[in-house]
Amino acid sequence: MRKAGIVIAIVLTVICGGLGWTVYQWIGLGKELAEASITREQFDAQKEGTARSQVLAALPTPLGDVTDQELYPGDPGRQGAPAGASCVYYGISPLTGEGPDLWRFCFVDGALAEKSAVAIPAQQ
Repeated sequence: MRKAGIVIAIVLTVICGGLGWTVYQWIGLGKELAEASITREQFDAQKEGTARSQVLAALPTPLGDVTDQELYPGDPGRQGAPAGASCVYYGISPLTGEGPDLWRFCFVDGALAEKSAVAIPAQQ
């Protein structure tokens, strides 16, 4: 009977540890998204043709873990991003649950070439 109690205690410890780690990761993700979110006014204030350094200096640090390969699998056009562009992404503040999911700023040759609101494609 004592061995069963020890096994149950170990299993519960592992389950609680796993749940705790998952919650910790979700909190970290939420914090990063909140810190990398901008308002519509901040989005609108950035003008095409502005130097990348100026745009990024006016905004918080963009989302770091968002990659085009994850957002647009099988879409080489990346929802219309300019050819040869490198893009950065920001969360939308305030988050309403309706409309686009992210703000995207794409740079070509060191200047803002395109900015847009993008929806994260549904996973198939």
